[in-house]
Amino acid sequence: MDDLVTEDPDAFFVFDRAYVDYDKFDCCCDQSIRFASRLKASALVEVKEEFPVGPDSTIIKDSRVVLGKKGLNQMNNALRINETTDSEGKSIKIITNDFTLSAQEIGDIYRNRWQIEIFFKWIKQHLFIKHFYGTGEQAVELQLYIRLS
Repeated sequence: MDDLVTEDPDAFFVFDRAYVDYDKFDCCCDQSIRFASRLKASALVEVKEEFPVGPDSTIIKDSRVVLGKKGLNQMNNALRINETTDSEGKSIKIITNDFTLSAQEIGDIYRNRWQIEIFFKWIKQHLFIKHFYGTGEQAVELQLYIRLS
């Protein structure tokens, strides 16, 4: 993850919940690196403030929180948590350090992440590419062109 995250102020990183790391999230906050990630169900969440949510919004809750247990692994920085539902009606909690975007925009950003997942799933299923032999931009493009033809 360290190699992928840049300090570009215009970048917005969307992590899978497998990348939940409170220390890294604190570092991102300290360096003004914006991110969103799905929160694990077992996370300890201390709600500091509730924000209003529109009646027509797909967002159920929008709050400022601190993650972790005091004295053990509690974050130094506050995050924002948005609770919404997926296409099957299951609750999803999305954390972010961006307090400027609307709750709906944060939900949409995370939801759009799935389009990338679907794209790679399609590549694996239809082009039968299990791994790339080269990882540079030209190497990946060439391997895709070869498999497409």
